[in-house]
Amino acid sequence: MTRTRTSVLLIALLVVSAATAGVTGAAMTSTESTSQAQDPGLDEVPADSGEVFWQGQFLRFTAGDGNASEVWAIRRVQNGQVGGLATEVLLGGNGTAVFATSNLDGRYVVVDENGQPVVIRDGNVVGVGSVGEASFEIAQQSLNATFGDTVVQNDDSPESQTDLRIQSNRAGYGLTLLSEQLSASQLADVFQSVEVRDGSAVVTRNISNEAVLDANFTGVEPGTYNITLVTADGTARVETAITVVEPADGTASLSNRTVTEQRGDVARFNVTFDGTDRATVTIGSRQVGYLSRFTVVDANGDGTATVALDTFRAGIAPNGTGVSVVGEDELTDFQMVTDPIPGRLDAATYPVEVFVGATRSDVGSIRLTERSTQGIQVWTAPDRANVRSVAQLTEVATQNQTVANQDWAIVRVQASGLYSYVQNISDLNNETTGLSMNLTRVSEINQPAQEVPLDEARLIVDESGNQFFLLVDSNTLEPNRTYRANFTISAANPYVSAGNQTSLVANFTVVERDISFDRPIEVPSASGATISGTSTAAPGTELTVEVANTDQNPFLKRQTVTISEDGTWEATFDFSDVPPGTNFTVSTNDPESNATGVVVSGGAAEAQATTTTTTAAEEETTPVGEETTEAAGEGGDETTTETGGATDAETETPAAEGDTTTTTEETTVEASAPAPGFGPVSALAGLVALLAGGAFVARRR
Repeated sequence: MTRTRTSVLLIALLVVSAATAGVTGAAMTSTESTSQAQDPGLDEVPADSGEVFWQGQFLRFTAGDGNASEVWAIRRVQNGQVGGLATEVLLGGNGTAVFATSNLDGRYVVVDENGQPVVIRDGNVVGVGSVGEASFEIAQQSLNATFGDTVVQNDDSPESQTDLRIQSNRAGYGLTLLSEQLSASQLADVFQSVEVRDGSAVVTRNISNEAVLDANFTGVEPGTYNITLVTADGTARVETAITVVEPADGTASLSNRTVTEQRGDVARFNVTFDGTDRATVTIGSRQVGYLSRFTVVDANGDGTATVALDTFRAGIAPNGTGVSVVGEDELTDFQMVTDPIPGRLDAATYPVEVFVGATRSDVGSIRLTERSTQGIQVWTAPDRANVRSVAQLTEVATQNQTVANQDWAIVRVQASGLYSYVQNISDLNNETTGLSMNLTRVSEINQPAQEVPLDEARLIVDESGNQFFLLVDSNTLEPNRTYRANFTISAANPYVSAGNQTSLVANFTVVERDISFDRPIEVPSASGATISGTSTAAPGTELTVEVANTDQNPFLKRQTVTISEDGTWEATFDFSDVPPGTNFTVSTNDPESNATGVVVSGGAAEAQATTTTTTAAEEETTPVGEETTEAAGEGGDETTTETGGATDAETETPAAEGDTTTTTEETTVEASAPAPGFGPVSALAGLVALLAGGAFVARRR
C-alpha cells in the first residue's frame, strides 16, 4: 500500500482527536517517549521483521482497521527479551503507523497494546510472535569520502581530473551532494554521475559499498571547495575538500624531508622554491586523523620558507591554530580537512606533501615520538657574563654545585615535549600544563625553608637540545646557604598519564666570593715567573692580577687571567728587571685581595716551589659531579635528585698553647730544575743541621 505525506497529518489529527475524546494515554506521557517527524521528500520504507534498516529511514507498518486508534510501541530488544521503550506510535484510521529511526540503533520489536511482539511482513502485521521472529535491526551507516587528488588544476588538462572515492557499510543507497561554494548545477558540471533534481545535486545511480565518482574541475575558479555527501534516506553524511589552482610553473621541494620531534614540541621544515614563489602544502592524512592544507608564499623572495607545526595546538581548532611560517613569509588558505582532534596530536608519522599547481613536487614526513624527562643539574657562570642565548651560555657556564656570591646560579633541566608552550618564566608554573618550577632555601636549625621568587630569573630555552636553563643571580641569594631546585611535571599535562608524575631535584650551595694565593709568594728574578692561587668565583671569571713596589725599585706589572674549571688561576710576569730581595704587593680585583711576595735569586729555567695547604674539611669534600638517584613514588611517580659535595669555607683557628696543629703540605719539585736553596749542597747541609738539631733535643731531654 502506498501512502502519501497526508498520513503524517492524519496521525497528528488522530492524536488530537483521541485526546479530546477523553483517552488518557498514560503511556504516552512517559518521559521515554519521543516525537517523530518526517523530513520532507523522504519515502517511507515498509517495516519487515528480520530485516536490517538504516538509521534515519521512516518505517511504515499496517495492523488493519480493527486496531485503528490504538497506541502501540517500539521497544528495544535486550538479552533476547522485550526491553525498554524507544517510542510510541498511534495507529491511524486504517491501523497504519509511521515512525522515525534517526535516534535508534540496535534490535527492536513492535509490540501491540498488550505488550506482545508482532511479526511484520512487507509492512503488514501478520500476527503475534516471539522476540526472535518479530525483531528487526536499525544500523548506523558509515560513510567516508576522499578525493583521489587533494589539489587539481582548472585548465583543460589531465591535472584537472580526479575522482571522489566513497566507502560505506551499506550498498544500494542514494546520495545528494552539497557545497557552500558550488551550486547544484556547478556540481553537476563537475561530476558526470550527478544531475539537478528539484534544485539538488543528486547522484543518478545507487551507490555500492565502494564507489567512485569521476570529477573534472576545468573552468572552476581557484580556491578550496568543501563538498558534503548526504544519504537520500538516512542520517549519514560526510564532508571532504579539494583545492583548485591555476596552472603554475616551477618546483618546490623539502630541504629536510624527514623531521623527528617529540609531542609537545614544534616541528619545523623548510620549503625551497625554484621558479615559483608559492606552493600548496599538506600535513597528515585521513588515516592518521589529522589532515591540514595551506599555501606557503615566499614573501621575502629568498627562495626558502620555514613551516612550523606546533604539536601542542595543531588540530584542536579548525582555524589554523598550530601551523605558521617563520619570519616575513606568508601562510594563506589554511584548511582543516579532517575534523578537529579530541586531544593533542598522537605519536605517529604524519606525511608531508608539496604541490606547485596541481603537480606534487616533493614528499616528506614528520615523525612525532613520546616526550620524556631526563635530568637536572646545577651550573654556574661568571657574574659579568651577559648570557642571553644557548650559544653564549655554553661558552661560559660550567657544571658546579657550588656557586660564588654574585655569580650566576644556573639550573639546567633536560626534558622534551615542552617547547610549544614553555617560552617564558611564567610558563614554568601552570596548572593547565601540569608544570611546576621552584627554588627553595633548604631549612636549617631554627630556620624554615623559604621559597625564592623567580620573577627576576632568566629563562633560556634550547628546543633543539631538549633542555632549558633557569638563571638566577646569586646576589638575590644568601651566602653559606643551600638551595634546592625542583621541576615537576604532573598528570595534568596532556602528555603524562595518571600515576606517572615526574619530579627532578638538585641542590647547590652559595659560598662567599673568595680568592687565595699559593704561598710562599716567591718569584725568580727572571721572565716567566708565575703567581698562582685558587678562587670560589665561577670558572671563566676574568681576574686582574697586579704586582707593585713603591720603594727603592718601584715597578707596576699587571696581567688578566681566567679562572680555570678546577678553580685555580695563574699569572705570568717578567721579573728579570727586578733585583732579588725586592718585596712587592700582589693584589686582585674580583674578588679583591692582596698579599706580599719577594723576588728571589734564580733563572727562568729554575722551578718555583708550590705549596698547597689542604684543610681536613677539604679532604672530605666530594669532587663536584652528578649523582642521580631515582626513586619510584606512589603510583609510579618518579623523583630524580642530584646531589654534590659543597666545599666548606676554609677557616683558620689559632691553636691554644700546648695544642698540636697538624698541617698537611704537598711540595712538588722538578728534578731537572732545582729550586733556589734546595740544590745538592744545600741538601747535605740541611741533613747535617737536622742531625745536630736532633742531638740538641736529646741533650735537653
